[in-house]
Amino acid sequence: MSISIKDLDENAYRNLKAEAVRHGMKVSDAATEAFREWVASKRQSRVRDLDRMKAAALDMDALRGSCGKWSGSEEIRRWRDERKL
Repeated sequence: MSISIKDLDENAYRNLKAEAVRHGMKVSDAATEAFREWVASKRQSRVRDLDRMKAAALDMDALRGSCGKWSGSEEIRRWRDERKL
């Protein structure tokens, strides 16, 4: 696939090209690897956030169980109704 990238930082391109040459790679192969690593790092951060969200949900469920009969929906409704006054 052939693409053009506008407004690319000149130093970033030079550094990429220099590293590609040092490793005996074509610039396109080095750029493809850089793109893949960037996407993978973004996906990993989403997974970590998802894990934290799941842990927080489990903590909330445990707290709800220790409080007897409690409804988050009812609390929100009560708060919303109090704000209308």
